[in-house]
Amino acid sequence: MQNRRKHVRVPIRAQVTCIADTRTLRGVTWNLSQSGLQVEVAELRRKAIVQLTFRLPLSGTIIDALGAVVWQSDRRHGIKFKYLGEQSHESIQHFIEEQSRG
Repeated sequence: MQNRRKHVRVPIRAQVTCIADTRTLRGVTWNLSQSGLQVEVAELRRKAIVQLTFRLPLSGTIIDALGAVVWQSDRRHGIKFKYLGEQSHESIQHFIEEQSRG
């Protein structure tokens, strides 16, 4: 089976804060790519715009991003980044490269 994904995904377990509308939800990340991440959190609507904040393991770099919910299954949600600052983008890229090396 061929991987149709455009970007490599790496596992990541980190606490994440999601702000959607006026609600602040706390959850955990499952995986991360250059284009988005999978989170486990209660009650996010499909297509909801979400402000995300999480910390990369090891470096401790705080990532702030704006994303949209593109899929959901039970409490898991796929969020595609809509806006990611240059520093956050570079930090994620470095983290993924490090994790991909094994």
